Amino acid sequence: MADIEDIRKKIDQLIAQKGFNYRELSLKIGRKDSYLQQYVKYGYPRRLKEIDRARLAQLLGIDDIELMDDEIIASKATSSTDKNINLISEIVKTASSEDSEMAVIDILKPQIDGTDFAHNIIGRQYISKNILADFTYSHPQDIKIVKIVSDTMKPSINPGDYVWVDISYQRPETDGLYLLASGREVNIKRLQTSPLDGSTEISCDNQQYKAYRTQDAGQLKVLGKVIGVLMHV
Repeated sequence: MADIEDIRKKIDQLIAQKGFNYRELSLKIGRKDSYLQQYVKYGYPRRLKEIDRARLAQLLGIDDIELMDDEIIASKATSSTDKNINLISEIVKTASSEDSEMAVIDILKPQIDGTDFAHNIIGRQYISKNILADFTYSHPQDIKIVKIVSDTMKPSINPGDYVWVDISYQRPETDGLYLLASGREVNIKRLQTSPLDGSTEISCDNQQYKAYRTQDAGQLKVLGKVIGVLMHV
């Protein structure tokens, strides 16, 4: 039997055992860096969203049922048959209808080759619009997937990880992780704007790269803002 507090304690223990930290895992599941610490230490949100729970379980190397409290397990047990029937129905409906409930996300080449970056399409990912709505408020046409090849954000984001990027961001409107063009390559940098003088610090989680600062963030070649990360396994 497990209640919500038991789940929080379990996550806290697993994070320590696996050698992770709250910030690292929060970023990997596509949330702000304080998200998991707020959940575990302060009880907000009361429960993790299903998509966050599934990603966290994957990172911790456990089945996501281990992160479900008794109330969630009971609700799933009583409704699983109906959900499976509805799911099959939706799959059939999607396959036979041009007006489907699936969003199409472009997968882009992680390089600049002289053309518009957003047009360097090498594949597509289909995802339920309902699941996508739980993941981000960004419009589907603005979301792109890019496989990371650089090591600028290790250990938070590693080569081989896929990032979900909102390309409607053409400048650092808020602090966060951004995909930047650097010559023909693309890489992720952490951008933070000072409330004192308006300058922007550009840094990497990989300590081998030094941070620097600019007074004109408009000069940065921003390709989009990172809204989520899918780790490579």
